[in-house]
Amino acid sequence: MKIAILGGGTAGFIAAAHLTKTEPKAELLHIYDSRIPTIGVGEGTTPRFPQWLKHTTGLDFADLQEHCGATLKTGTRFEGWGTDGQTFYNRFQPTRLIGFHFDASKVVGLIAEHVHAQYIDARVVSLDTTDAGALVALESGATLHCDYVLDARGFPKSAQTDGSSDDDVIQMDWIPTGRAILRRLPASDLSGVTRAVARPHGWIFQIPLNGTTSCGYLFNSDLNSDDEVEADFSAFLNNEKISEWEERGALSYPNFLRRDLFDGRVFSIGNAASFIEPLEATSIGASILQVRAAQRWIADSEPNTANDTAATAGWNRAMRSYVLRNSLFVAWHYACGSRWDTPFWDLARSSMERARNSEDARPHLQQMNAFVDAGRALPGLSLAGYDDQESWDREVLPLLTLYEPFGNFSELNFAQIGHGMGYYNTTQSGAPAYVNAPQG
Repeated sequence: MKIAILGGGTAGFIAAAHLTKTEPKAELLHIYDSRIPTIGVGEGTTPRFPQWLKHTTGLDFADLQEHCGATLKTGTRFEGWGTDGQTFYNRFQPTRLIGFHFDASKVVGLIAEHVHAQYIDARVVSLDTTDAGALVALESGATLHCDYVLDARGFPKSAQTDGSSDDDVIQMDWIPTGRAILRRLPASDLSGVTRAVARPHGWIFQIPLNGTTSCGYLFNSDLNSDDEVEADFSAFLNNEKISEWEERGALSYPNFLRRDLFDGRVFSIGNAASFIEPLEATSIGASILQVRAAQRWIADSEPNTANDTAATAGWNRAMRSYVLRNSLFVAWHYACGSRWDTPFWDLARSSMERARNSEDARPHLQQMNAFVDAGRALPGLSLAGYDDQESWDREVLPLLTLYEPFGNFSELNFAQIGHGMGYYNTTQSGAPAYVNAPQG
């Protein structure tokens, strides 16, 4: 069996390493253009990544700490969000779970050492599916026939639209940001958490790495210019007594989801499949889930048989559900606004209303209500204070009522965000999560 992985970013190398481990008899081709640089910003992960990394490569935190500037992550600290702008945490639950912060470009190099595939340095000019497989056409004029392809080449052109409709892509406009200005700061005393600070034009993240801090300001370019955001970014840093930083440029990103991530032969993964602003660090976790699901399909299928369209449709529904639910949880963070009364936060507070108007999101909002209500009954703000697993098992575990996640998130995440932003103080018990979002 011949399998091609397209793309040399994080998702591409995750796919190549995973298939190296799980499909040792397959002929693997890893195709990417070395002329295309990797965006080397600091990344945060959910606990899914450390678990995948250890199982697939044998690498652990000590390896990433030595080679990638990694630090441990227990969750995210929110500052200025919600009705009263209090500081609160969304900590990984149970407390034994841990994530990482790291330099993304360096992690790619480390994972690459655990990939056994034929590397082809080339630009892919076309990718076509046939009844017998997939055809990968290269800039050189060569065409490769493969049984399956995992496409991790980044944002598709159809996702980067001017707002016009495209039946192939779901534009998740309930996420209010779409552009980021990036800076690298000196090392800080921030430890164990990603910091998310509400600002007039959006929010600022800080990711602590060994020896440096990755920092960015996320905003909506339809509401604010780069110059306006740059000025507020600098004012924030100066107020924190940070006077030196390295400009890392700016980038725009679409919050989108391919309607079909798999056509029977080609799997879209990573940013080629979907993207959600990095508020809850879902991108790498989504890539791992997509790669695992693709590998299971490949392992359970006979490549010479015709595509089972019903099974393919089911696969796509499951992947869409995961991403849409993650996006709705992220959008819910904005429901109570912030300490800032600005055009950005006016737009942000209406995020759930925009989701309610989406035929794709609406069915998942109905399911989300159960998680919102379950979170109401939990001691949200105190959950971040549990440091030992034994106490958590004794005092928190018996309180749980739901035993499956909403996308990547449990009732414990809903409890921490809902209580932290003041949502439960401004809504009636049993009120739908997406109706009449409270005005902070």
